[in-house]
Amino acid sequence: MRIELKREGGIAFFPGLARPRTVDLAALPPATAEALQREVREARFFEQPAVVGGSPTAGADRTRYTVTIEDDGGRRHSVQLLEPVKEPHLRSLLDLIQQAARGSA
Repeated sequence: MRIELKREGGIAFFPGLARPRTVDLAALPPATAEALQREVREARFFEQPAVVGGSPTAGADRTRYTVTIEDDGGRRHSVQLLEPVKEPHLRSLLDLIQQAARGSA
């Protein structure tokens, strides 16, 4: 399974410096890879709509994350997560992806 995370917007966002981060679960410690796979299942990521989260008062400068996951069977899905992400499993999945991306940078 491969996960791509792209961040846009928010405070201190510099488009020229932002680049998507890729996390390959095969390169992670087994416990981290298992936690990510579990959250992908529990968040029902492949069943999520294209855009999730945000609030009616959200401004144009809110942080947006685009998460693209390709599983080992070739299934690929992208979801744009708008802050604040309130669904607990999607929030947990996003946090785990960010931690893994920082570790693989």
